[in-house]
Amino acid sequence: MTSLYSHMMNLANMVEHVHRVLGSRRDLRGKDGFEFSVEKAFSELVKQGHSPSRIRATLCKQKVEMVLTAHPTQALRRSLLSKLQNVGHDLLRLRSSELVPQERSHARNRIKENIHAMWRTDEVRRTKPRPEDEARSTLQVLERTVWNALPQYLKFIDGMLSRHKLKPLPIDCTPFVFGSWAGGDRDGNPFVTPDVTKHVVFINRFRAATLYLELIETLMFDLSMLSADEELMSYNETLSKSNEVVMGRAVFREFWNHVPKSEPYRICLAYVRDRMSATRDYYEAQLNDRPVDPDIEKKIYKSKEDFLEPMMKMYNSLHKHGDGIVAQGELLDTIRRIHAFGLSMVRLDIRQEADRHTEAMTEITEYIGDGRYSDWTEEKRVEYLNSFLSSNRPLIPRYMKCSDRVQEILDTFKMICGLDRDSLGAYIISMCMNPSDVLLVEVLQHEAASSMDVVPLRVVPLLETIHALQTGAKTLENLFQNEAYLSQLRSRFNSVQEVMVGYSDSGKDGGRVTSAWELYKSQESMVAVAEKYSVVLRFFHGRGGTVGRGGGPQHLAILSQPPKSINGYLRVTIQGEVQQQDFGLPGLCYNTFEMYSSAVLKADMLISPETKDSWRQTMEDMSRSSYRKYREIVYEEPRFVEYFRHATPERELGLLNIGSRPQKRKEGGVETLRAIPWVFSWTQTRLHLPVWLGLGTAVHDALGKGRQEDLRDMYRNWPFARSFFSLISMVLAKADPRISALYDKGLVPEELQPFGQDLQDLLLETVDHVLNVTGESRLLENEETMALALENRRPWMAPLNVAQVAALERYRKGDEEVVDALIISMKGVAAGMQNTG
Repeated sequence: MTSLYSHMMNLANMVEHVHRVLGSRRDLRGKDGFEFSVEKAFSELVKQGHSPSRIRATLCKQKVEMVLTAHPTQALRRSLLSKLQNVGHDLLRLRSSELVPQERSHARNRIKENIHAMWRTDEVRRTKPRPEDEARSTLQVLERTVWNALPQYLKFIDGMLSRHKLKPLPIDCTPFVFGSWAGGDRDGNPFVTPDVTKHVVFINRFRAATLYLELIETLMFDLSMLSADEELMSYNETLSKSNEVVMGRAVFREFWNHVPKSEPYRICLAYVRDRMSATRDYYEAQLNDRPVDPDIEKKIYKSKEDFLEPMMKMYNSLHKHGDGIVAQGELLDTIRRIHAFGLSMVRLDIRQEADRHTEAMTEITEYIGDGRYSDWTEEKRVEYLNSFLSSNRPLIPRYMKCSDRVQEILDTFKMICGLDRDSLGAYIISMCMNPSDVLLVEVLQHEAASSMDVVPLRVVPLLETIHALQTGAKTLENLFQNEAYLSQLRSRFNSVQEVMVGYSDSGKDGGRVTSAWELYKSQESMVAVAEKYSVVLRFFHGRGGTVGRGGGPQHLAILSQPPKSINGYLRVTIQGEVQQQDFGLPGLCYNTFEMYSSAVLKADMLISPETKDSWRQTMEDMSRSSYRKYREIVYEEPRFVEYFRHATPERELGLLNIGSRPQKRKEGGVETLRAIPWVFSWTQTRLHLPVWLGLGTAVHDALGKGRQEDLRDMYRNWPFARSFFSLISMVLAKADPRISALYDKGLVPEELQPFGQDLQDLLLETVDHVLNVTGESRLLENEETMALALENRRPWMAPLNVAQVAALERYRKGDEEVVDALIISMKGVAAGMQNTG
């Protein structure tokens, strides 16, 4: 029974995805495109007085980096996901009026075939995935849809610009690039070792080489022209000579002889194919621990600039020789892919917790007789670290023997130095609290690279607690006042400082209201500090799938950011189930690209409404009220932890095997629980507590101070407040206190049930207060499509929750036979809610 309802939820989600694609295509046939299209944003900006050429210039400078994470929030197995995507493709195909009856019948049969195969496929992951498995899953998301959708989207933008009598995007314009945490995020994950990270980099480069080889084969057929300009002809001669010298074996000469000398483009492509084949073979050998042929290693592509050189020679030659229309085909798409994906598909970030670096430094300072680093004041730490940053003095004795934990940290930095820089992104410090946390990573990088000519990774502090957000501006100011650090920032990174802001842990720390407001204020104050020191500040938004972790519809969220915080650049995490919602079908990719492009464009160019003092004061007061109520219940109420562990499946989430990382950083209470299982647990019971707890109290107190009109004015005219209340309303519409009461009745000790009833009453009070602010008579009154979608799935959701309560009750009494039903019910509820954590 749980399988039936779980599959229904997943199929319903895919049907909704298909309707989204069809709806956007219908709107695109109109004059201004769909609601969040670049075309519509373009029209709005022109009406506001911006010139088309300025809009184009802003669009050309835009960069959105989507970082796909290995966070365990995709409950569905890859084998089921691929079948669901097949169903989606055929549903879209059936909408075509060009199909003949046999083709229509074939598409229907394929849908039946995939649904049947889903039913016969085990929904349960029997083993936890390894980091390498997560990396392959991340690549599969890009390969299946994004790889082809991105160049087509860029041509779509070219067409829009042409309609406005503007030049197309420059050939090297990369409005979208991609990063990853899969295999690089070692924060709390002991399975991500230096060897694993290196292995994942090789996987990424092997897959990129394989995909490029397929494109080169296509180009070998396309570029059959018999004449080219003198520059390409001369270039080919140079290539031929260099190939003879480097690869003097007969097999390679024969390989060249297959291409007639009268076909210059194919001669050039044969050289490219030769080198890309060598590149693929090299990384395949590395992955299989086979010895690498030295001749092969000499031929491999190590930088995208090296790969781009022959492609651009051919592109320019085609244009000069009157074959520009051919150049604008597959060759242009390939060049744009090279700019967007490089030779690694994704740039891999490295992430580690600040305390691990402190632990390593403490062991080092004790060994060399300088004292115990962890006991030092912040001032002493900074002074000590500066002495190494401003000199070439070595830190670690050559023969020092470290503990395993510290050696792993040092080996990670050595591993980073040995990898190609275009394979890696940033070094992110989670739980970063002080300037010394950043300086310490700089020192450890400097130490690892002392004997190597490598540029260190940019270091990105992750501010993810309420305190870290409140002191973020001070942390930056102290860093920028540090001459050694600022000098390095200017010389190596062109005065660009990146800061990651965390939505998940700040929400778990202080509740959604306080988290949202402190994130807003922190970005404002950090922007001001950066301007003071002439530093370009870029924010990396660590958003999850749920509203409780910064997720939800992103167009409004981007427009609600503080003024000057976007500036044409946005870096954001794309986690778990969100990857399928954004990229599961080619049409969804186009929608996602349009939504991000148009939002960033409008955030840059629209005049932001002035934030009234009364709005800010109201939010400040609400934040204080909400924080007190949230902390009172979650951290101070003695019954809370026991209730949480009885009323939710928090203890059973590990059965899902949906991620390689443990659920907790270390043993302890709620404070040690990671944000994903914290949100996942409340999502399952349909109480969604992390999203709304404290909000009802905050609005009640504001109303008690006579601020009803301020609240409604904020909702109507302040993008930040509108986004905040709209997202909260969406989650409240998914909540159901009756279902939560069902969990209490079946799973919670009788003496704790009144506490559960109090929480359910608080939820209902919060709904009333939110409606008071939005002026609606019911939740989602102005979002009929979303309201209808939620209403349609309610009958399918309740049986899953009922089954889950029964399964949990039996499992906790030792009945192992219900494990599969329990796991499938959790997956089904996650699908019905359209998010996990």
